Amino acid sequence: MSKLEVTYYTTVQEIPDLVFSVLECEDTFYFSKSFLKAFEQANPKIEYCYLVFKENKDITSLAILQRMSVALDNAQEHLPFSKRIARSLQCYISARKVNTIVCGNVFLSGNYGVCIKPGIPQEPIYKKIAQEVKILRTEEKASVFFFKDFIDKDLPIVSEIEKHQFQPFAVEPNMRLKIQDDWVDFDAYRASLKSKYRVKVNKADKKSAPLTVKAFEAEDIQKHLEELQQLYCNITDRALFKTIDLELKTYRLLKIRFRESVLINTYWFQDRLVGFATAFKVNNILDAHFIGIDYEYNKELSIYPRILNDYVRLGIELKVEEVNFGRTSSEIKSTFGAVPENLTCYVRHRRTVATLLFKPLVRQIKMKAYKQHTPFKT
Repeated sequence: MSKLEVTYYTTVQEIPDLVFSVLECEDTFYFSKSFLKAFEQANPKIEYCYLVFKENKDITSLAILQRMSVALDNAQEHLPFSKRIARSLQCYISARKVNTIVCGNVFLSGNYGVCIKPGIPQEPIYKKIAQEVKILRTEEKASVFFFKDFIDKDLPIVSEIEKHQFQPFAVEPNMRLKIQDDWVDFDAYRASLKSKYRVKVNKADKKSAPLTVKAFEAEDIQKHLEELQQLYCNITDRALFKTIDLELKTYRLLKIRFRESVLINTYWFQDRLVGFATAFKVNNILDAHFIGIDYEYNKELSIYPRILNDYVRLGIELKVEEVNFGRTSSEIKSTFGAVPENLTCYVRHRRTVATLLFKPLVRQIKMKAYKQHTPFKT
């Protein structure tokens, strides 16, 4: 491949429409200009940078970078590394925020950081991005760099960045449920389950029967924005490790621009909003996105299990081929028939010495083991 030339943009609006046309981004939803613009507009705490690559003046690819401050003060409590390593890393992860650049979208589960024109060799592009992120000028200098969420088949291509001291590590998998042709409705799905799993599904529906489900439009999101944000934070505040919270006005902008593809169901107990669930319908896949729950009512009304039931319902109603439940709670999602799709991330520190200290830490990062259930009769 000839030398790749790169052009930097600080907002998606600056990028010529021709780039999205040549790369066929407008057909991919997650790489479309309107989708990226919604996240950029609604989340001002994140600094965005877009890299457009050309070869012989021909557009070849687009990389999406996000810079944010990540609190790592609790990381030592949740990662199983030795006290010796912890002491070595103390200056990097002790009670302070670390400026981090992510190649990808921190709010999505999947490889949504690089869009490459079909037919173009991918390895040189990842190599070039790995070089560029280290010299990228942002408002605040970044210390840590991430490439996120590659599925197994992509690893031979993206492993090129390991030559630039990026260390791979596994993260929680996407849990994906294939919708069977004979599931004409939720009752048919329920009938396909073994007895004990069918009992769990029925119990969730029965306990959640007092709930009223309402689909939200853009104006509804705006009206109840504060309540929705609090329900969402109820979830993220319980996370072992988190980067930055999504501003839920993002959904309002997305709903305006992609009304049929952006789905938001809210759960009400009497006149109180006690939960919500969001999803994106992209081609023949339903991607579950963020949820929110009022934990005061969760156990009594079985809100979370009902949300999972409804993701399956929605997938069947929309006649998609697959429901992607996303990450977290892998074992519970496997009781619905979802199977894991492995994901790998890559990380390095700006400084070579710190990167060498990161190596033993990264090697010890292990995902929590869980039981993979097989809930179907056949």
